[in-house]
Amino acid sequence: MYRLSQSLTDAFSRRFSRTVREDYRQDEAYASTPQGRFWLAIAIISLLVMPLLLPQYPMFVATQILVAALAGLGLHLLVGGAGQISLGQAAFVGIGAYTSSHLTGDLAPMGILAGGLIAALIGIVLGIPSLRIKGAYLAIATLAFQFLADYIFKRWTDFTGGVAGRKLPAEGTFLGLPLADDRVVFYLGLAFAIPMFFYAKRLLSTRAGRAWFAVRDNDLSAQLSGVDLVRSKLTAFALSAFYGGIAGGILMHLIGAVTPENFVLSFSIQYLAIVIVGGAGTVLGAVLGAFFIVLIPETLSVIAGAFGPQYVAQLSAWRSVAFGVLILLFLILEPRGLVGLWGRIRDYFRTWPLPY
Repeated sequence: MYRLSQSLTDAFSRRFSRTVREDYRQDEAYASTPQGRFWLAIAIISLLVMPLLLPQYPMFVATQILVAALAGLGLHLLVGGAGQISLGQAAFVGIGAYTSSHLTGDLAPMGILAGGLIAALIGIVLGIPSLRIKGAYLAIATLAFQFLADYIFKRWTDFTGGVAGRKLPAEGTFLGLPLADDRVVFYLGLAFAIPMFFYAKRLLSTRAGRAWFAVRDNDLSAQLSGVDLVRSKLTAFALSAFYGGIAGGILMHLIGAVTPENFVLSFSIQYLAIVIVGGAGTVLGAVLGAFFIVLIPETLSVIAGAFGPQYVAQLSAWRSVAFGVLILLFLILEPRGLVGLWGRIRDYFRTWPLPY
């Protein structure tokens, strides 16, 4: 019996010893095990095939999740990576959307990229106060930027169209495909999202990412250790804004119009909720948080509609209450977010049937 137990233990040890990373090159790899590479390939193939199988409305929701994941990932890099609080992510999404609205059709990829670059430049400017203030004071500064951006979106009529906003032409096409089709927008967004998610995953494992983590834990100790605080904080703000700008360009093509109501403070709070619920400082947390924040309200709406149209108005208010209660309960029961919950499930099946 002892030999059987010892042989099982040795087998499990040999199996999982291959997952131990021994140098930085292994740590920076996207998938360091054959299982990881297999599931990564399955995920990419599923994303490519999904638009061919889903109906129109689920495809619209899936693209919303893609946009929320990109914007949330930018905030993950800033809040979870560098430890800098921001309540202005929706403003950067709006900057990207308004910029992209001026370059549509076959120039849509250039418009989305231009929106991200302009948002990144403004993000550097917004990051300058982080060199002197932090914590709640920095949150107030980014909140002021959110209000300023909302004012500009409504008043700069030549660029934003004012309160009425800007609308895309219904006949717009990209490479001969109609941009009014959610599947085309999803593939267009996927062309940006896949390399950006890979880059974020790679970045958090490099020297720059470890410098961000050092700044997040204690910026004074990081500076004494040789970390350039100016470079680290400004690059974090720029990259976070760039991701938000790219997400805004995709969102503009998804809804076919852009108005100031799409970029108010409540959306910045929603993106921050993606960070908290998903699990700060991880790329997977952005994806899981986006699924939770987008799908749960849609599911509650479907449940409310099942009771009949006469109850929709009453249940819509309770939908927001139920959503808030779910977030509170989740944070109380699992403070590390969905990533922490996934880690516990994964570790359980890794060691099963052994008791440790």
